[in-house]
Amino acid sequence: MCPNSIYKKCGLVLMLILTCCITYAQRSVNGTVKLEDNQPLSGATVSVTGTQTGTQTDAGGKFSIIVPKDRTTLTLSYIGYETEIVNVGNQQTITVTLKTKSASLDQVVVVGYGTQKRSDVTGAIGSVTGKELQDLPVTQVGQALQGKVAGVQIQQNSGAPGSGLLIRVRGTGTVNNSEPLYVIDGNPNGNTLDLAPDQIESIQVLKSASAAAIYGAQGANGVILITTKQGRAGKSQLDVNFSQGYQQIQRYYPVTNARQYATLYNEGLTNAGAAPLYPNPDALGEGTDWQKEIFQIAPMTDVSVSASGGNENSRFYFSTGYIKQDGIVIGSSFDRLNLRINSSHTITPAIKVGQNFSGSMATYNQVSEFGVGTILGSVLTANPEVPVKNPDGSWGFSPTSLNSSNPRASLSFNNNKTRRPVFNGNVYAEIVPFEGFTFRSQFNFNMGTMENKQFSPVYFISASSRNDIATLTENNTTFRDYSWANTLTYQKAIGKHSFDLLAGITNQEAYTKNVSAVGQGIPPAATDNPGLRYLDLAIQGFRVGGGAGEWGILSYLGRVNYNYGGKYFSTVNFRADGSSRFGANNKFGYFPSFSLGWKVSEENFLKSVSWVNNLMIRGGWGSLGNQNSLPNYAFADLVTPNINYNFGDAVLRGQAPTGKGNPDLKWESTQETNLGFDFTGFNERFTASFDWYNKKTSDILLQVPIVQYSGIEQAPYVNGGSVLNKGIEIMLGYQSRKATGFNYDISGNISFNKNRVTALSNTGSSIYTQLSFVGLANVTQVGSPIASFYGWQTDGIFQTEDEIKAHAFQGSGTAPGDFRFIDLDKNDTINAKDQTIIGNPWPKFIYGFNTNFSYNNWELRVQVQGTYGNDIFMASKFRLEGANFFNYSKNVWDNRWTGPGTSNDVPRLTTNDRNNNMRSSDYYVEDGSYLRVKNIQLAYRFPKTFAKLRSLRVYASVQNAFTITKYPGFDPELGSNRNNDPLYVGIDEFVYPVPRVYTVGINVGL
Repeated sequence: MCPNSIYKKCGLVLMLILTCCITYAQRSVNGTVKLEDNQPLSGATVSVTGTQTGTQTDAGGKFSIIVPKDRTTLTLSYIGYETEIVNVGNQQTITVTLKTKSASLDQVVVVGYGTQKRSDVTGAIGSVTGKELQDLPVTQVGQALQGKVAGVQIQQNSGAPGSGLLIRVRGTGTVNNSEPLYVIDGNPNGNTLDLAPDQIESIQVLKSASAAAIYGAQGANGVILITTKQGRAGKSQLDVNFSQGYQQIQRYYPVTNARQYATLYNEGLTNAGAAPLYPNPDALGEGTDWQKEIFQIAPMTDVSVSASGGNENSRFYFSTGYIKQDGIVIGSSFDRLNLRINSSHTITPAIKVGQNFSGSMATYNQVSEFGVGTILGSVLTANPEVPVKNPDGSWGFSPTSLNSSNPRASLSFNNNKTRRPVFNGNVYAEIVPFEGFTFRSQFNFNMGTMENKQFSPVYFISASSRNDIATLTENNTTFRDYSWANTLTYQKAIGKHSFDLLAGITNQEAYTKNVSAVGQGIPPAATDNPGLRYLDLAIQGFRVGGGAGEWGILSYLGRVNYNYGGKYFSTVNFRADGSSRFGANNKFGYFPSFSLGWKVSEENFLKSVSWVNNLMIRGGWGSLGNQNSLPNYAFADLVTPNINYNFGDAVLRGQAPTGKGNPDLKWESTQETNLGFDFTGFNERFTASFDWYNKKTSDILLQVPIVQYSGIEQAPYVNGGSVLNKGIEIMLGYQSRKATGFNYDISGNISFNKNRVTALSNTGSSIYTQLSFVGLANVTQVGSPIASFYGWQTDGIFQTEDEIKAHAFQGSGTAPGDFRFIDLDKNDTINAKDQTIIGNPWPKFIYGFNTNFSYNNWELRVQVQGTYGNDIFMASKFRLEGANFFNYSKNVWDNRWTGPGTSNDVPRLTTNDRNNNMRSSDYYVEDGSYLRVKNIQLAYRFPKTFAKLRSLRVYASVQNAFTITKYPGFDPELGSNRNNDPLYVGIDEFVYPVPRVYTVGINVGL
């Protein structure tokens, strides 16, 4: 036997021999991974194909890997990019470029308090990338989403600069607040008005209850998750974007000129038995075209600068921008300056901290709309015989007509300005205490003010149009919102079993305070000097008011994601919310959900089918709540102090109950079932998804009618209604990438939804909406959609007295040329009982179609969206086509009844309408369906060698290029004219028209 020393020496020699053999059998390959813009890609995975050997690229995109001699290929991958398999042969150094993967199955999406692979999601979600929002001439994010996500209806409430949007996810489920929840970088209740679209990385819309249930009491109307751009390791980048646009009205509304107006006015007076007012209408000629005097070609400028970069430990993103939009109505405008700073820092491998801060200052100059007496209302109804100005320079008016408004003068006296400074964001920390565990703590905040100042100066146009005392009104609203979310996740894989567990606790508090004041007798010099518009200069008419409110919510949440072998998936969510808005009897609400998925494409019988990349069949059920339908203190009785009352001959001051509370109020609850599938095939070029849903909202919060003599001003709330929404959503897409340089992406979506009220208990009657002059315009009643248009049905026009005698009695003054209203109850009298449903403001389906074509350096994008089957209640007809002294639409001039057989559509003109022709009826209801080419953009991207820039791109676009519709008004795109109130959807009361925008721009990357 050999001594021990001999064994040691033999072992050492053997190790040296093996090392030499291994070294000879492998080699080192170095390389760099870049993106298409030639920037290094940090964190990309590089592996030896078919082995477990792998590494990642560093901050400069570089890597080094040992390759066995019997292997010749490397696999390079990164989430969101095409995987590349490279044959290295005998090369020791390589450079690889990864291309963007548009329909990536490995795409990671935000799903609420976490992320998931897109192909593993079992709920219904919609996704939009920041690239799809690029360079659109819009001031807020929602405008850029139109037509891009199935099941999401987006309508502009107005075309005024900076105006709001009506956004509905899978229909409207309540007569109260139906707005979705916005979550920006994990910050709930974020406001997209303060967010520039070019700062967005991605948007996810959680549509199904099973997907949104993690947000519990705030998710019943859908959840929109917005992720802003973050820095990435590598060379710092600077991007500069500039665009200049010009806006114009899409089309004018045809109204009569001065000669025609005078002729019609005379006719109305004559038919009423009065003397004509105008002796010679022809002498008036064309008169004033008020639309051309009020609408203008308006500029729109948008400039932004962003910088990003970092290393493996610290990354940053900085962006600032300024947008200025003059309105197409003189005197209206919007501008916003914003700043965003995002950063993240890896302190140790187990500790990461970061922040997302955003600040903005927005300023609005507003003109009145949504009503007869507004500036937008007077544009169409103003007397065309009135000149803008008289020869002496004074404002024009009519000395003879009752219609003597001068819209241009009204605009010159309009001073309605709002400033909105806002600061919001979050700070967070992530800690990995043990393998598989991640603890995240995030503190969010939103704070700001709304400062509105309205000044009405002294002016004199005529005896009937004057203001003798200057008035200043100021309203200041302060808001603060804080939330703190703490979550713990655990991820573990055991064989084929994979678990992703989440538990958390969150709390949120919100506070608002309003102060208002009015003062009169402001110095006349303040008309031309804004520096004198202060309340302390007022000398009379002082009034003050104000109020405050706060609410809070405490939540416990949990989620379990499980999958077996990448084939079978399940998700279970649970959330418990306790809200201060509810009484002690129902303080907490509980919101569970579950969903299941079967990835059929992973089964053996489909794996061999080459054209199937992914097929996921999924279904789920969930329960959600809505606390935003309720005021802060509806559970408690309301006592109002400082009320004057009479006691004998004395007037005393005291306090009295003015509102009745209900401690038994509970949450509006939405329960939804969703079934669908996702498919990707043909080498990931073709995508399709389908969803069917059944969504029922119960315990809708309603106010009970109460008798006036009770002394109660605020009726109590009760849970007393339910609404059902059913629908299907279809999305199809195809993309082609060819070596010839011609590439294209085509996608389309269509969504059907049917809305029906199924219960309205405890309120005693249906819910009616009444408009000034017109009367009842819509009704919410069992068996019909929310806010269905309501009124009398017409059956043509009486041509003769004999027809009047043969019909049900309408009124003692009914004459030939008046509407024939249908006697629905067959009692030979036209009365209120003959009113019925006459229209539906909700579309049967909405759709979108998006195309992107590129050839070498050229790009063309076209976006189309529209609605079908919805009606519009054109309330403006009361003034434009009714029995009054306002201007008339051309429809009256061309189609009015002037004798037997002349018309069966438009009634006779009379200034004494004893038949009440302009009562609410189907005469107001118009087809609101439309197809709109929303955006056309042509761009050219210069070669990377040009001017030694990282990127250079120029483009030209047209927003709202053209619209196909039967609607005769300014624009069929109507949201709600009362702060997104669902009971006012689809009503046209002289709405500011949405403009067409021509834009040129440039993007520079340094």
